[in-house]
Amino acid sequence: MVDLETLATTPNAQILTLGAVTFNPNGYEVYDEIYLRIDVDTCEFADPFIDDNTIRWWADQDKAAQDEAFSPDNRIDCKEAMEKFYKFCMGSSRFWSHGSTFDIIILEHYFRKMGKPFPWNFWDVRDTRTLFDLGMDPEMPQALKHHALEDARRQAIGVQTMFKKLRRKFEN
Repeated sequence: MVDLETLATTPNAQILTLGAVTFNPNGYEVYDEIYLRIDVDTCEFADPFIDDNTIRWWADQDKAAQDEAFSPDNRIDCKEAMEKFYKFCMGSSRFWSHGSTFDIIILEHYFRKMGKPFPWNFWDVRDTRTLFDLGMDPEMPQALKHHALEDARRQAIGVQTMFKKLRRKFEN
């Protein structure tokens, strides 16, 4: 499961933070995680876009989420972040995100600009929004919204909950 916090909603959006977890949709735990705070000044290679509407949207978010997304502490070079995420993805067979046209598409833009293949095949990408729209509550835990790692954890747990509910529904 991957989640980004960005400064736009376009495929070339400036990434602020990246959170990802590995998990088994049929299981009960989250195995490993990565959280990267990206130095926006090192992303020029990707021609990142910053949208004024997204900046205004951030101004209306929880102060803790703003502080986390915009703090200058512990930022790393953008290419280094993409390399670390790429290595984190090795061995994964499915790649989940909350929506099929946001996080994955943005990451593909950055990998493309780096001349790097994607760490997934297009048929390996999964979308939580579709799963969560099946009419059952995914029962995700409370967490700080718009914190990339906390969102990734919550969404992974939501997928696991939905898989359990679907198994029970079809076992009867």
